[in-house]
Amino acid sequence: MEKFIIKKSTSDFLFRFGLSIIFLLNSLVAWFSPDEFLGLLKNNPLASAIANPQFWIYIIGINDVLLFLLILSGRWRRAIAVWAALWMVAVIYVTISGGVTEFIEHIGVLSFVIYYYFAFQRPSAEQ
Repeated sequence: MEKFIIKKSTSDFLFRFGLSIIFLLNSLVAWFSPDEFLGLLKNNPLASAIANPQFWIYIIGINDVLLFLLILSGRWRRAIAVWAALWMVAVIYVTISGGVTEFIEHIGVLSFVIYYYFAFQRPSAEQ
């Protein structure tokens, strides 16, 4: 029986596709179901002090669609991974009151972003 082998470039694309989809879905939720974010943003004193929660909805929608596109492209992966990791840390801070499930979900995404930073380091992927 022949082994099924996936090329490194294919596995890199599949990982980027999966990670980027998380950000695309979050962006779509921000645009089409903003109430899911408004409660968390209103309850966070720092987020509310910086800007109106409705403003944060626009920031979430734009930020996450940009992360979707940039992660999917595979370009500037280290800079994008740092951006995404800092964003996820901010998300964890804002949603910490959401409970253990929210925390675990966001830690999982953060771990994928950290892996993205270190994974597939080859000359054509590192930009």
